[in-house]
Amino acid sequence: MGCLLLRPAWADQPMETVVLANGEWAPYLSAQLPYQGFASHIVSEAFRLAGIRVRYDFYPWARAEAMVRTGEVEGSVVWSITPERQMFALFSDPVVSDEEVVFHLATRKMAMEKIEDFYGLTMATPNGSRLGVWQQPIDAGRIHNYVTKDIQAGMRQLLLGRLDFFPLIRSVGQAELRQHFSQKERASIAASPHVFSRVDYRLMLSRERPGAARLLKRFNLGLARLRSSGEYRRMEKDFLAGQYDQSPSP
Repeated sequence: MGCLLLRPAWADQPMETVVLANGEWAPYLSAQLPYQGFASHIVSEAFRLAGIRVRYDFYPWARAEAMVRTGEVEGSVVWSITPERQMFALFSDPVVSDEEVVFHLATRKMAMEKIEDFYGLTMATPNGSRLGVWQQPIDAGRIHNYVTKDIQAGMRQLLLGRLDFFPLIRSVGQAELRQHFSQKERASIAASPHVFSRVDYRLMLSRERPGAARLLKRFNLGLARLRSSGEYRRMEKDFLAGQYDQSPSP
């Protein structure tokens, strides 16, 4: 006796296109990397399994967030949930998860296991990034925060001794060092073994766009299908091997 496989309602329809704001955050996101980075690749494949094609337009992070807020774009990849963002956006199931650690000069010896160890010091935040666990001590004036143009600029400031530490997602900081810094410079910067937070990053869809909830449901279904597939395991293996943080050859 055969079984009847239920097909999604969109399976026999022409593929739609969704336009998402993207940004530079290698190896997860970048216009210069294969598949526009690992997280972009996951989002594209999850949408493809839901019968939707993705087009990415790249913007500075602050502008991308503002465009989602006003509904100028359908959504953006990939973001952490905050109460403020939930007021104007819907969030998907986690696309990628990673750990935030502290990057510092390798010659600097200090305690780095709790937030209080950094009181009186100066850190950096790339423009448009969340402060997370550092928000409260910065607001209280216990830690000084310097906003940099991007991660590379922050790493340069760290090398020059203008910053004491730089909180970053571990794989993002390591990819930045591999891509833009010499072997000598890389050896001068270390990442603390202590994990200060674990963060989920998600697709963010604008509440201002009609059909956002339906689109989110389709994406989550596609994401679940992708995660249970051999294709996802291959993508994850390539990511862990550093394949997504290497710009394709011209």
